[in-house]
Formats: sequence, C-alpha cells, structure tokens
Amino acid sequence: MKIRIVALSLPLLVWSLSPLARQQQRGRIEGVVVRAGTSEPVAGARVTVIRVNVATGANSPAAGGVTSSVMTSAGNPLAPPPPPTISSLGGSNLPVTPASSPALPVVAADRQGRFSIPDLDDGTYRLLVIGTGYVRQEFGQRIFPGQGTPLTLSSGQAIRDLKMVLTPAANLSGRIVDESGQPAIGMSLTLMKAAYNQYGLRTFQSAGTATTNDRGEYRIYFVTPGRYYLSGGTTPGPTIVSTTSRIGPSPNDPLENYAFTYYPGVSNLDQALAIDIRAGSEVAIDFAVARTQLYTVRGRLTDAATNRPPSTVNIAIAYQTVMGQSGMSMVGPLYDSASGNFEVRSLLPGSYLLQITSVSGSARLPVEVVNRDLEVSAVIRNGVSVAGIVRVEGGTLPSALQRIQLRPIIDGVVSLIGTTPSAPAAADGTFKLNNVPPGEYQISIPSMPDYFVKEIRFDRNDALSRPLVVPDAGTEASSLEIVLSPNVGQIDGIITDERTQPVSGIQAVLVPDKNRDRTELFKAITSDQAGHFVMKGVAPGDYKLFAWDVLDNFGYFDPDLVKRSETRGKAVHIEESSKLTVEAKIITSGQ
Repeated sequence: MKIRIVALSLPLLVWSLSPLARQQQRGRIEGVVVRAGTSEPVAGARVTVIRVNVATGANSPAAGGVTSSVMTSAGNPLAPPPPPTISSLGGSNLPVTPASSPALPVVAADRQGRFSIPDLDDGTYRLLVIGTGYVRQEFGQRIFPGQGTPLTLSSGQAIRDLKMVLTPAANLSGRIVDESGQPAIGMSLTLMKAAYNQYGLRTFQSAGTATTNDRGEYRIYFVTPGRYYLSGGTTPGPTIVSTTSRIGPSPNDPLENYAFTYYPGVSNLDQALAIDIRAGSEVAIDFAVARTQLYTVRGRLTDAATNRPPSTVNIAIAYQTVMGQSGMSMVGPLYDSASGNFEVRSLLPGSYLLQITSVSGSARLPVEVVNRDLEVSAVIRNGVSVAGIVRVEGGTLPSALQRIQLRPIIDGVVSLIGTTPSAPAAADGTFKLNNVPPGEYQISIPSMPDYFVKEIRFDRNDALSRPLVVPDAGTEASSLEIVLSPNVGQIDGIITDERTQPVSGIQAVLVPDKNRDRTELFKAITSDQAGHFVMKGVAPGDYKLFAWDVLDNFGYFDPDLVKRSETRGKAVHIEESSKLTVEAKIITSGQ
C-alpha cells in the first residue's frame, strides 16, 4: 500500500514543481536611462522589448505577445532590419502605438531612471526607449535613423546594468515672408535629410513639417539632431484643385501659391545651404519665397500608324515629389480628337513626364515648366512586346518568383518617375512585358537570398552589365532571358576595433569593385553582441568589405563615402559556392 502512495505522489510532485522550474528559467533585462552627456536620469522613459527573428532579422512578438508598430523597408532585401520607429527619422518622437494590446506592458523608468523587464524567454531582442523631448532610439544605436545592438538571452539569463543614453531632441522655428516682405500665410515647410534608397538613388526623408500661421511663423519640434535642408512653398506637382475651391483655416485666407524654395531662398537644391541641428538646440531660420502662378501645357498628338490624331487618349502627369520619389496624377485634359490638340492646365513650375496612352499605343513626353505656358507635340506609337523566361542553372526555379520590372533610364540615370513596365513570372519562369516604349532600361529582379543573377540577355545581347535598349516597334517580338545560379557565396566574419576587440551593432557592408549600378550586388548585415556576422547570398566577384562606425540607412550607396574609404576597405574575392572567414576593421568617423 505504501508503494502505491509513493508512486501516485511522484507525478503530483513533478506537476507542482514544473511551473516554478519553468519560471526560474525565464530571463530579465535591467538597466538605467540617462540624458546624454550627463548622469541625469530620465524618469518616465518608456522601455519596450521587441523580439527578433534571428533567421530573417525581422521583429516578431516577444514573450507573451508583445508587439509594436514598426516601419519596414518596403520589402527591400538590401536593407538591414529597420529600427522600430513610427516616423522615418523620429522627427516627432511621440509614444509608440502598439499594433495590438501587448500581454507584457511597456515599462516606465522610475525616478532614478531604472527599469526592469522580467519573464523573458530565451532569444534575441531589441530594446527601444522613448522619452518625451528625446530622440527615440534602440540600445546600442549610433546614428538616426539606424539600428541598435540586439541582446541575446539564454535560458534564465539576466542582463543587468544596461545604460541607455537618450539624446535630447531639438526645435526649429522662424518666419517666412514673400517678395514684398508680407507674411507667407498657410505655406507648408518640410525639414529634409538627404538619404539613399534601396535602388541606390538619392532621395530625402522628412524630419518634420509645419505650416506658417497668419504672421508667417512656423515651428518644427522634437527634431532628431543631424544635417538637414529646409524647403517651403506649394508642393511640386500638378495643382488640380483651383484656389476658389481650396479650403483654408479662415474664409479670408488668400490661398496663395508659393514657388517651391530651399533655405536660404533659392530654387535649386544644389544652391541650398545645409542646416546643422545639434542635440537640445533651438534653431531660428527665416527666409523669403516668391508667389507664383499656374501654367498650361498645350500640345498636339499624332498616331504613328495612321498619321492622324488618336480618337481618345488618357494623360497621366508624373513628377518627382519633395522627397525625391515618384508622384503621379491622372488628369482629364481638354482634348480635340479632330485636331489632336490637348491642354493640361494648373501646373506649378517644375519637371514633369506626360504619359499619354491610347488604344493604338503610347508616348512619353518630358516637359519643363518654368515661367510660361508650353507648346509641345508627341507621336503615339505601339510599344514592343518582350517575352521572357527565368531559369536556374543546374537547378529548379524558386517557389516564389515575383515581378520582373524595367526601370527607365533618362539622361543616364535610373528614373523612378512614372509607371514602369512589369509582369509576374509564372511557375515555369515565363513572363511577358507588353507595350514597352522604346528607350533604355535597367532590369529589376526581386532579391532571392539563395540565388544570384548570373546572366541577362536581351535579343541575345548582354543586358546584365549594360542597359537594356528597347528599339522602336518592329515586326518581331523581343526576347529576354534571365539566368539564376544557386552557387552563391558566404562570408563568415567579425568586426574588430583598433585593439582587435570585437564590436557589436556595426554594419558589415560588401561593395562590388565593378558594376556599382547593380544594387543587388551590395550586401549589408549588422554584427551581433560578439561582433560576428554571417553574410549569405553573395554573387561571385571582387568586393571591398567596409565597417563604418556611423552609417545612415543605405549610406553605402553614396559614391563619395565609398571613394573616401576605398583604401580602408578589405579586399574580398568570392568564388561560386565559396565560404570565407574574414576580419573587418572598423572605420571610425573622419577616417
């Protein structure tokens, strides 16, 4: 009888101890939040822990289902995992709004700036800290925007005595007047930071916006320290809505259009002055803008097939936005099918691309509106049909082939303005691009980490290392062949400082020696707590490996930065299916 009692008690004993044992194996993160340059605690700072999927670098719910709203990199394969911010530059450092109600609440630092986050499962985490009047940042983050250092917890581990140093945000204010010295009322301003996007093109990121009041005054608050350009005026692009139907804060608002202007009062970005904004500063910037009017583009259309005006047309106006991205508006132009004459009205000064389509073809017409109406003409032509196929050398196709896209090259530069020909690839790798206008193009292929693009041939001509040239429509369709290879290389590396000590939270960046217009050849990944990184999916070739201590997102596309650091990069040669072990020295600011 006693033996039976003992036997029944053992499962009960194990059951009762298991929750305690599991609880003891959970980890915690503890630390303190202080103001930069001092030991002053930041009481009430909000601390959030975000779990990281080590395989992908993406944020995922932490233990208990913690989630947070996160800006993504729009699927860009070259981008390092983005910091969990709401605005692109943290320009309005407001509290994060959780995507769902988290089981683990955001922790607030106490009066001594101390915080403790308990009950964490083993895994890799990012630590986000937000304080009113401070820059939103991660633990280990060196630049804004940027990425911090991931923290890895083993079972039951406690990370203590972390020190989070918060940088005070700045404020920018001033007064804008027109050419007669009167207040520029209701004018929009944007604080912009130059940056590079995933296509290697220079764009701008907004660090804050404001609108002038009846005195011409504005204020942009909670600005992340950095180097910026200040712009103001009526936003470039077509103004479809007339001033008589616009709504202002007052029925007596004059609703003026102002010429788009950069500080200190110039229309060309190359002549603009950059503004250095320091942490915790109050910066005052005034300048003048000119009032402007709207203009009209008039033109005549001819169908190349009939040498007569097309019966119906659609016109889209593409233009570059303030941030350097592509904008487009569909307009209803005044069009006379008998004469082929058309008008597009209410255009602000600026550069535009008129994309004209009809049942018989299309036309692209770049126009530059300065200070007068324009007269233009265009011929509607049939585009070229491009039949293509994607195949894998010695293997099978990836399970998730996406769209194949052609990006037009205008004046030798890849343009993001306007629509681009694209088509999805079928399961067998075939695709078809219809009605492609004549011109030069760069081929864009979705990144596939386990493959590299080995060959692209357009009508049997190389289109991998040179632009794809689409001729005028002919009797024969063009063909495009894309060859992928699974024989990618890999780099297993460590980033060290001048004392040969490993450095965490630094991007290892691989830059090709040749073909630097092929952005898919660039690779970037952040070192872990031990300074270690693994860079996969590398195409064979010669490269330089860089490890800058301060680097903006996609900053490695800046040719001036790479040129200044060329001799400090580590030469790397990758063969097909090779695996290298390398050590990269950190490049400190100013070197």
